[in-house]
Amino acid sequence: QEQKAKLLQFVTGTSGVPIQGFGYLQGNDGNVRKFTLHGDKNVKVFPRAHTCFNRIDMPIYKSKAELSKYLTMAISMESSGFGIE
Repeated sequence: QEQKAKLLQFVTGTSGVPIQGFGYLQGNDGNVRKFTLHGDKNVKVFPRAHTCFNRIDMPIYKSKAELSKYLTMAISMESSGFGIE
């Protein structure tokens, strides 16, 4: 549960889900913005979060182990939701 909360914090800027449910996550403009995972060849090692849009840009990793390693590192180092390049 702690890792899920950290991931949510990293991507959305908040560690909690709205009372109405996950589908009601809001962006910084107050509009509902779905949690979005985007595969991006231009992102090199660490995932990059866009908290305004509830979006995470992920590199195309070679394995699940590699994905887990770098995503865990990113959410552990960044609690404010800003990406690492």
